[in-house]
Amino acid sequence: MQADIVVVGSLNVDMVVNINQRPEWGETVHGGQFFTGNGGKGGNQAFAASRLGATVAMIGKVGNDVFADQLLTSMNHQGVDTTYIEKDEGVSTGVALINVNDVGENCIIVSPGANLHVTPEYIKKYEQLIRHAKLVMVQLEIPLESVMEIAIIAKKYGVPLMLDPAPARILPDELYKLVTYIVPNESELGVITSREISDKSCAEVASTELLQKGVTTVFSKLGSKGVVVSSLNQTFTINPYKVNAIDSTAAGDAFAGALAAELVSGKDLQSATEFANAVGALTVTKKGAQDSMPNRIEAEEFIARYS
Repeated sequence: MQADIVVVGSLNVDMVVNINQRPEWGETVHGGQFFTGNGGKGGNQAFAASRLGATVAMIGKVGNDVFADQLLTSMNHQGVDTTYIEKDEGVSTGVALINVNDVGENCIIVSPGANLHVTPEYIKKYEQLIRHAKLVMVQLEIPLESVMEIAIIAKKYGVPLMLDPAPARILPDELYKLVTYIVPNESELGVITSREISDKSCAEVASTELLQKGVTTVFSKLGSKGVVVSSLNQTFTINPYKVNAIDSTAAGDAFAGALAAELVSGKDLQSATEFANAVGALTVTKKGAQDSMPNRIEAEEFIARYS
């Protein structure tokens, strides 16, 4: 199967506990509600884009365990092509331990497991899938050398590459030259540019640095300050939605998936970002990662209510 969007990245099972405060070392605290869900930045973005109507294929790895079956069943049900997801013996499926406070903020510990086995050699097997995509999406929960391999293949065939630089780290300049779209949040933008990001002006300065390194378009997600979009030809801001935030888990992934779905459908930057911004805002109003992501009808109704 050819897919408009090919996502290469992580697949995790999320284990979520609601808490009032995080424990210090050696301390035990009582948590609230516990639930599990399907996640991983790669899996989330593939799920979000497919839920919004894009044709999506996922490249990634899981263990040969019950968590793997749970993830694959959910993604297949949503319509993601999981043909290219492989099971590795002797290694666990990735797991994310997530704590969420009473205002929807989260902190996350990831045990990558099989995600670390997404090697350049594995990716090369699916070069033709990447070649025929309209857009490739990648994140930083797989080895960096594998991210570079994906970017090189995408560039070879002229396929736009969307990079979500999370978990944030300093990245080599040669990678930026291969990136079409980059979608950092406020914290991630600060890390990858070694700058303090406190407002839109700071985001614009940091974005200019990334543009100078070769990125085509920067989408700076600033939470309550909106989204700043910067390219060589234009800079504009999409205002935030005011919603009752319950859980911010996967809101950034929902934004990226929605943005990708809109771009491959031919939408312009502003229209695509406005839609993705609404999808991200709607996602924080529900608990969980993939379970909180809206379909297209829900997103359009949400936008209509606020227009």
